[in-house]
Amino acid sequence: MTLRDSVAVVTGGARRLGRATALALARAGCHVVVSHRQPAAAAAEQTVDEARAFGVRAEAYAADVSDPTAAHGLIDHVVATFGRLDLLVANAGAFRRTPLEQATAEDWNAMIHGNLDTAFFCAQRAGLYMRERGGAIVAVTDVAAFRPWAGYGAYCAAKSCVVALVEELAVELAPMVRVNGIAPGPVLFPDDFDPAARRREIERTLLRREGTPGDVAAAVLFLAQADYITGTVLPVDGGRLLFARDR
Repeated sequence: MTLRDSVAVVTGGARRLGRATALALARAGCHVVVSHRQPAAAAAEQTVDEARAFGVRAEAYAADVSDPTAAHGLIDHVVATFGRLDLLVANAGAFRRTPLEQATAEDWNAMIHGNLDTAFFCAQRAGLYMRERGGAIVAVTDVAAFRPWAGYGAYCAAKSCVVALVEELAVELAPMVRVNGIAPGPVLFPDDFDPAARRREIERTLLRREGTPGDVAAAVLFLAQADYITGTVLPVDGGRLLFARDR
C-alpha cells in the first residue's frame, strides 16, 4: 500500500493515540476520516484542522462504533464521500479498573463493547468492502492481552479478544486484505493512573522509559505498508513483555 492519496479511517481519532495516528497518516499524504464519540467533537475538529495543514482531505465523523449500525454507517459514509477506503485503524477503546470482587455486569459489558465491538463492527463492514478491492486493517490492542494486570480483568479479556479477532480476520479476509494489530505497552497512561503503578510499569520495561504516541503511530504506518505481513500483533512496549517473561 502506498499511503499518499490513500483513504484511512481512524476510530477514536480525536485524542491520544488516535490523534497521533491520524496526523501521522496525514503527514504521509493519506486522506483521513477521524471517527469520534460526540463528547470529543471539538478535539476531533482540531485534529482535522491539523491534518488538513498537510494538504490532504480530512473530516470528522461522530459515531458510537460499538453499535453495528453506527459502525457500518461510518464505513459506508467514507466510501460514498471519498470513493474508496484503503485503511481502517480500529483504535477506539475503553479503559476501566474492574477488581474481581467489585466488577459488575455493566463493567464487563462496557469493556467488551468499548474494545471488542468497536473493532469488530467496523472491520466487518470495511473488510467486506476491501475484500473486493484490497486494503489493510490495523487494530489497537494492549500488552495486557498477553500479560494481564490484576484488577483489570474485563479490560484484559476484551483486549485478548481483539488479538483473536486480528488472527481470525486475517484468515477470513485473505488474500486481498491484510489484518494486523498493535499492542502498546507503557504509552500514554490515563490521567488518573496511580503514580506508583506507573513507575512500576516503566521500571519493568527493558528500555526504562515510557513510549510516545508517535511510537505507536509509526508502527501503524509500518503495518499499513508492510505488504507481506498479516495476522500478527506487533508489541510497541519497550521490551515490557520480555521483562515479564524473564522473571
